[in-house]
Amino acid sequence: MLERRSELHNTSGFSSSTHYHVCDVIEAACEKNYLFQSYVKERLDALTGQFDLKYWPSLGQFLQVIASDAEHASMEATNPLTAAATAATRPSRADFFRALFAAIEENGADNYGQLPKGFKLTDITLASLANCVLDFGPDDLADSAYVKRLRQRERSVGN
Repeated sequence: MLERRSELHNTSGFSSSTHYHVCDVIEAACEKNYLFQSYVKERLDALTGQFDLKYWPSLGQFLQVIASDAEHASMEATNPLTAAATAATRPSRADFFRALFAAIEENGADNYGQLPKGFKLTDITLASLANCVLDFGPDDLADSAYVKRLRQRERSVGN
């Protein structure tokens, strides 16, 4: 429909009070973006005026590229913490611990973080931390044996 509307605008005596130039859409989308208004708008206006419509994609082409990009998108974690927290197919208590282990490693001195070199929490400390943070009930508490088994399992998977 966008292509048809563009064709009508360009070849007939009809017009609609809608956007027909991709740069008009960009400007409308950035109407409240101070940085765009301050630094980019003037340059984009100059480019828009310098080149005819034949040099720019039509709105239909523009949207087709966005649709194709969305159709072929695949999401993946961009950091170890997110990867650890979302790697499981079913959410579990182990996800919290994997994310916690990744956060400790990511924030360690070896990764230029604030935690001192060699920082390591005991299994009971990690279990207590999880029990408090996740507000586990008295019948659902994590214990040091659970954390120890999880750490061993994670080490064997990592090797």
